[in-house]
Amino acid sequence: MLSEIAIKHHFMVEDVRLVVYIAALISASILLYSLVVAYRRWTAYGERFSFNLGGSTRNLVLYSLLQWRVLRLRFPGFTHLAIFLGILWLFTMTVLRALDHYIGPFLVGWVWIAYKFLGNIAGLLVVVGCSVAIIRRYYGLTPGLPRDPGYYVVHGLLIAIVVSGFALNGMSAAAYRATFESPLFDPVGYLFYIPASQLSFDELRFYYRILWVAHMLLAQLAIALIPFTNLWHIIASNMKIALARPSPPVGALRGYPDVDERLSSGTPLGLAELRYSTWKQRLDWDACTSCMRCTNVCPAYASGKPLDPRLVIVTLRDLMYRGAWSERPWGGSGVRSDAIWSCVTCGACVYECPVLIHHVDSIVDVRRGMMSVGDESIPEGVLNSLQSMQQLGNPMGVSPVSRDEWVEELRSKFGDEVIASPGVSYEYLYWPGCATSLDPRVRSVAESLLELLREAGVRVAVIPENLCTGDPALRMGEEALFLEIASTTLEALSKYSFEKLLVNCPHCYTAFKWEYRRYRGYLEKRLGGNAWIVDRVANNVEHHTLLLTRLIKEGKIKPGPYKATVTYHDPCYLGRWNNVYDEPRVILGSVRRLTLVEMPRSREKSFCCGGGGGQLFYEVRVGERISKVRAEEASKALEAGEGERVVAVACPYCNIMFRGEAESYGFKVMDVVEILAKTRAQGVK
Repeated sequence: MLSEIAIKHHFMVEDVRLVVYIAALISASILLYSLVVAYRRWTAYGERFSFNLGGSTRNLVLYSLLQWRVLRLRFPGFTHLAIFLGILWLFTMTVLRALDHYIGPFLVGWVWIAYKFLGNIAGLLVVVGCSVAIIRRYYGLTPGLPRDPGYYVVHGLLIAIVVSGFALNGMSAAAYRATFESPLFDPVGYLFYIPASQLSFDELRFYYRILWVAHMLLAQLAIALIPFTNLWHIIASNMKIALARPSPPVGALRGYPDVDERLSSGTPLGLAELRYSTWKQRLDWDACTSCMRCTNVCPAYASGKPLDPRLVIVTLRDLMYRGAWSERPWGGSGVRSDAIWSCVTCGACVYECPVLIHHVDSIVDVRRGMMSVGDESIPEGVLNSLQSMQQLGNPMGVSPVSRDEWVEELRSKFGDEVIASPGVSYEYLYWPGCATSLDPRVRSVAESLLELLREAGVRVAVIPENLCTGDPALRMGEEALFLEIASTTLEALSKYSFEKLLVNCPHCYTAFKWEYRRYRGYLEKRLGGNAWIVDRVANNVEHHTLLLTRLIKEGKIKPGPYKATVTYHDPCYLGRWNNVYDEPRVILGSVRRLTLVEMPRSREKSFCCGGGGGQLFYEVRVGERISKVRAEEASKALEAGEGERVVAVACPYCNIMFRGEAESYGFKVMDVVEILAKTRAQGVK
């Protein structure tokens, strides 16, 4: 009878249960001790975890349970999902079976049949998933995936546990049932039931007892091995996901609100020694699963530079495991110095990481440490750029007189009212930024923007001061200089009356929107009565693509025709860091006769131009230029097009980097606003 089907707990193994209980106690003790050690490691200098319950719950559901980021890569993603879901249900089955034994029975009849059937599916998911994972790793189907023997041992162990469990199902059915109820709800168990049913009860009991003990000991061995194998990610990665930095990632870089106190006391900024790390950074290092996703999307790595984001994190983790708290995290047994300076801070690694590790935070913090101690491995170009920022107010080494002359040219072209004056109220105060105002090749971006906005009836004026947001200093690790420049910049902006601050540089946009907000308390102290400007800027800064899109939708700008084939390059600091992807495409899509083609790596997966992280102003001369790699990709995307071949950008850094490659690849480089202005110049037809 169906209602009589139930589980016979500890059937034929009553007298050997103690062996398993002892093994369980040992494995649990090992795991518990490792958790205590890990907690002490993460909070080595007295920190306490801080978290938001709602945010932590959301992260765990989205990134752990639903595997949101894991599934971005379908082949390895679904392989991992199969293993994850299989083990999750098999663990749930173990809990249910224990409850059935101690408070049941409730796993009877149809409930038992469903229980067995789902168990078959879960077990098969684990076996297939682990087998695929072994093949994938052995044959290098994911580039660079580590092939340490431990990975194979873990997958083999999981397969052995599941297969032995299936065998026990079939053998137990043969031992205490006259017939097998149905192979439909226990198909794998039935495969083992067939040969087991040919044995005598004594033979069956002998083999069952041996296999049951082996199965249980293997399960306890897997638990005991968690701290010493890649199974550790079950603990560390879920902790990392639950306690991850708040979004957006660009606003999650480490800050130093006590910078003045640190400098006066001689305490360095950044990771001058490993002990200056934060608990979030240590949790980052411990959570790495070595999946290679960060490295395989890194533009520096792809262009042959010494940066391997995974290796950076793993090296810092190894130093932490050794307790090398007083050692510098670079050079010697630490991270290669040239790897640290190869990073373009594009955020591809951060976006791709399935466990929310923030590689850029650690890399920039190591740069800060190198700056704090005046390390001799800092590239000369970095030091020259920082010196230029201190002496000339910009990282390009250009005399500020050049910008003054350009401002006067704007006055002559557009009239006195285009230059901002204190006491006059403006809808938009326009901040061109260093690269736009100092590079003659990029100034047409600002001029085109002013022309279109004035035509659309927008009250806009250019800030006349020679100022910088300090963003290059921040990315190159000179935090104190960044804050000094930020204070000066905000002080200057406070003189003007404006509703919104307009920028055409994503780096300026990011600094105003997120970095100044991160130092809100510190900047307010510096600014005194002008502290209001911090929130005004952070809450009201707008990138020019956002404004232009709105004006096109409102009908205030009517694009004309432009026969060209255009591919749009997503700037890292506009796209990944600020989630602006659609607006530039809306602008280009509004231009008649323009054909927009996408590069293979676009939107969230865009490949950096090579100018981020300060590398517009210095260069790591190893491997190929990142801009060359991206320019080649753009050129191939434009091959089959008609009319002019154009790489469209929305960032002056990208503009400059692509212009350096344009002649070799036969395309033009234009900002989206220049394309709009060109259609207006040709007339609306």
